[in-house]
Amino acid sequence: MTGGAYEHGKAEERKRAPDFMEEGAATFRERNKVYGNNYHTHGEVMMKLFPDGVELKTVADFNRFGIINMKVAKLTRYCNNFSTGGHQDSIHDDGVYSFMLEELDA
Repeated sequence: MTGGAYEHGKAEERKRAPDFMEEGAATFRERNKVYGNNYHTHGEVMMKLFPDGVELKTVADFNRFGIINMKVAKLTRYCNNFSTGGHQDSIHDDGVYSFMLEELDA
């Protein structure tokens, strides 16, 4: 059988699942220092925006909702850094997502 990871390097040199898990945990810790636990408040914000729930039936509905979801994530990240002047990347991304939503709404 040809192909697969074994052809790209010796098995002992390849990263294994625990290596990826450790890298993921390190990334989480690093990002969490900047973004805070915004994933804990995301649902609360979405419930306030959609107090009657939201019905998604079409591709367009899911596309628009996906953008709103990203905007909320970016805004909560920004707000978690409000006392230190905000988070420039997050608020910039939020602006870009606004224009993408405008395109989808048009």
